[in-house]
Amino acid sequence: MRNAPVDITAAPRAVIGATAGLIYRVGCSVLGQSRIPTAQANAWAAVCADRQRAQERAELERWLATGRQRRDR
Repeated sequence: MRNAPVDITAAPRAVIGATAGLIYRVGCSVLGQSRIPTAQANAWAAVCADRQRAQERAELERWLATGRQRRDR
């Protein structure tokens, strides 16, 4: 009969999983459920940041175009 291979990563994975769950529960109780970051909130923040950068880029392009027009006169 062959010995089954031993998975040496099973215990650390279990500890990490249990710890992550504990940290999440403590965070919910300390901060409140509404203040826990979510993937949706993170995605919305990224969208807002992209919009802000696009707005700043457009403003810079307008400013540069105005400067070129004045210089060409």
